[in-house]
Amino acid sequence: MLDLGDLNVFAKVVETESLTNAGRLLGLPKSTVSRRLSRLEEHLGVQLLHRGTRVVTVTGEGRLFFEYCLRVIGVIRDGERALQCDPAHPQGVVRVAIPYVLGQSLIGPLLAEFLEIYPDLRLVSVLSDDPVGRLRDGFDVALTVGPLIDSGLIAVKLGVTGCGAFSAPGYLERKGAPQSHVELPRFDLLAADTLERRQKWTLQKDDHQVTVEFTPKLVSNDLILLRDAALAGSGIANLPAFLCKQALATGGIVEVLPGWRTSDIGFFALFADPKGVPIRVRTLIDFLVERLRPRLSWDIN
Repeated sequence: MLDLGDLNVFAKVVETESLTNAGRLLGLPKSTVSRRLSRLEEHLGVQLLHRGTRVVTVTGEGRLFFEYCLRVIGVIRDGERALQCDPAHPQGVVRVAIPYVLGQSLIGPLLAEFLEIYPDLRLVSVLSDDPVGRLRDGFDVALTVGPLIDSGLIAVKLGVTGCGAFSAPGYLERKGAPQSHVELPRFDLLAADTLERRQKWTLQKDDHQVTVEFTPKLVSNDLILLRDAALAGSGIANLPAFLCKQALATGGIVEVLPGWRTSDIGFFALFADPKGVPIRVRTLIDFLVERLRPRLSWDIN
């Protein structure tokens, strides 16, 4: 009789194309993975895999059997979800991957509240430069900052934040404050990017739209770093509102050219299968939608 554990090992090896990676994800040594694969091939009487020194490839028979394995594993997972289908009392572990800018400033403070509301749930949260990639490592959901790319994943919009230009009052006292977008390039502008190159901000107010091109004083792909640089008086940064709300409330930062805004930024939860989202994961997504939207707004209260 086939061992369900062997099927799971085989499926994970096919997905990762590696005995080592499959063992790491399953918590098994490579030797155990190899032994279970050999046992499965011996039971079936066919070769399922070609095991190279660098990569594992699937035989024709292996590819056919893999499709059936996915069906079996899917049925078992559906059964597990059925045991956790009470929306009022979700149980189990939710594995969520979070980009650094969200984890440090938005999501982190909410997790304690979430666990207090749902005491039977547990969380595994990882800050990652590649949260979507974590879905391939077995995570349930990945949080991302838009715009979305065509990844084939299902997206739930968590909220939207507006963006504008911000600076410390001390900087504007030293350098003066721009009175129009035309003056912006003569100031020290801080840009979000990974490369040293000319930058472009598109600003909009009511029905008017303008474009500002400039050479940035500071470039960083870390929005929190840019916010802190603006707070320290290094220049003017284009930032999402949620990162500046506290500093706006205390006067540590002010909006430059009030009313002129750059494009909104969307925040999303991504997962692979809309029909297979368990209640425990849906509970977290619904919670984040409810809690994040007011935090993402310009409203300081």
